Amino acid sequence: MGYSGEWGRVAVRSLGERWRSVALPMALLRLTGQAFEFAGWALLARRLGTSAFGDLAVAFLLARYAGLIADWGASFRGARDVAAAGRHGSVAAFVQKRRRTAIVLSVAAVVVAVGLHRPGLAPMALVVLSLGLSRDWIAVGREQGARAGAPIALQGIVILGLSLAASTSTSGALAVGIGYAVAALASILLNRRGADAGDDSLGAAHGWVLAAVLANQITSSTDTVLLRILQSASAAGIYAAVYRIPNAWLAVLTLLLGSLLPMATSSHSDDREGHDRLRRRSLLVSSAGALLIVLLIPVSWVLTPVLFGTAYESGRGPLAILMAATALITLAAPLHPFALSMGKDRPYALILVGGAITNIFANLVVIPWLGMAGAAWTTLGSQAVVSALLWSLVRAARRADPVSDHPHRARSAPSDRSPAHPN
Repeated sequence: MGYSGEWGRVAVRSLGERWRSVALPMALLRLTGQAFEFAGWALLARRLGTSAFGDLAVAFLLARYAGLIADWGASFRGARDVAAAGRHGSVAAFVQKRRRTAIVLSVAAVVVAVGLHRPGLAPMALVVLSLGLSRDWIAVGREQGARAGAPIALQGIVILGLSLAASTSTSGALAVGIGYAVAALASILLNRRGADAGDDSLGAAHGWVLAAVLANQITSSTDTVLLRILQSASAAGIYAAVYRIPNAWLAVLTLLLGSLLPMATSSHSDDREGHDRLRRRSLLVSSAGALLIVLLIPVSWVLTPVLFGTAYESGRGPLAILMAATALITLAAPLHPFALSMGKDRPYALILVGGAITNIFANLVVIPWLGMAGAAWTTLGSQAVVSALLWSLVRAARRADPVSDHPHRARSAPSDRSPAHPN
């Protein structure tokens, strides 16, 4: 049966049914994967020591930056556009563009690693390649929760398994790189392009969404890179290790927001009352999640030396601040997919890019003065500003957007989706 038939059945299901059939299996699989991956990173932190782990963590973050460029914003906007298209085709050119970019950037990552006399970190190029080849966004757009979650679960299992034998930064890089590569392969096998894949309605660049996703990653991780540059590999290693606790939750949160985006997109064009109800319920859930994170701050303080070892105890203070920032991020999390579902790509991206630029300059000033604590405080401050601006954007968009009876309104409204006007 073609995807249009499948979409017809999806569209008539209630929001509760779609949460249970899409978000729940995706959440369970991705939570499982993130739990295993977190355990793998914690094991690497203990086995490698603060300095070697710091170098590994910075190499991973740089690979993530390149991988997000290769992704071309597909993790968010790709899912939204697949949901709006409602059929199998329309992804061929976009998939090819991502593949070409990923290959170029992964080769560049190897060249840079060798040029910096760190050939042992070259396997991180597999992270770049994998992020550009992954097709989980197709499954998310089609509301196939299990297919979207299985690769992440497999990734975590492989990383943890290989980390058991890692004793150097090179073997650690291999553990992480192979885990990502296996996940990308599974994602490709689970999301084959349809027979009509020549249609190119998703071929346009997703520049604004790419800028937004990259800026969000910069805000949440550049402090680690700057600690390595401005202080030491050991400081970066301690900070990166304790940051794995909130990052484990943020990774799951980011992945789950992808399941919310296609629902918000379709309800925005077909059922405005349902769209508003989905937004209210999502914010209630995120508020509960934020409260839980706050309550876990004392627990994280106690767990830090247990998970990573006594060498990482100095990271407990910065971790408490980062957990507060994580609670704030959790509270505002639903605002991201709802801003995108309303077609506000450009203002959404500008908010996140502005937050990233501000965060970088603040870190350059504060890190030499306050070290890890300063890096954490800049994260908290920048997230507070970004969250407030996103709330204002979504509220203004809701007030300015009149109720429409056109079922496909979301496909044509945002001018920045047109191939004639690439972002």
